[in-house]
Amino acid sequence: MKLFLILLIILGFLIAAGAVLMWSGSYNVGATVPHRDITHWFLGKVRERSISAHSRGIVVPSIKDPKLVDIGFKNYHAMCRLCHGAPGYSRTEIAKGLYPSPPDLTQEESIKDRNGAELYWVIKNGIKMTGMPAFGPTHSEDEMWGVVAFLKKLPSLKPEEYKAMVKAAGLHGEREDDHPHGHKAH
Repeated sequence: MKLFLILLIILGFLIAAGAVLMWSGSYNVGATVPHRDITHWFLGKVRERSISAHSRGIVVPSIKDPKLVDIGFKNYHAMCRLCHGAPGYSRTEIAKGLYPSPPDLTQEESIKDRNGAELYWVIKNGIKMTGMPAFGPTHSEDEMWGVVAFLKKLPSLKPEEYKAMVKAAGLHGEREDDHPHGHKAH
């Protein structure tokens, strides 16, 4: 009984401390102020475990079809490169102002530890409080799997190869309104 009372007092103290922190406004939620190391570590572990757990059971289709890769390239160019970069294109001011900073997907180390199911889950569902939107409500399965297929090729592309793909697809380089797909009905 004594242990239960001690635990109850500790729990009450933690709830009160949390309420003071919340109501005081002292915790800075600004994107210009990085998390403490322990917070960054904790949130990173929560994110990684969540993506891993929620992507289990997703069956990855064949993503080697060149048409699927092309669909993914067009969508990546229109929607993803602004934050995640592309060969020969620097990340935009939008990406530089996000915290946490979006991964540079042109770099092998940003993708190598993610399997196709995990990439798909992130594309479909987004990630809370990171700026990563959920494309599942507005994009088809082929469009999302296409981005996964393209991401697997992206780190190996040279800037001149990427720019040739942009030109061949008839896309523009820097405009944000080059979005190539039709939206799904809600």
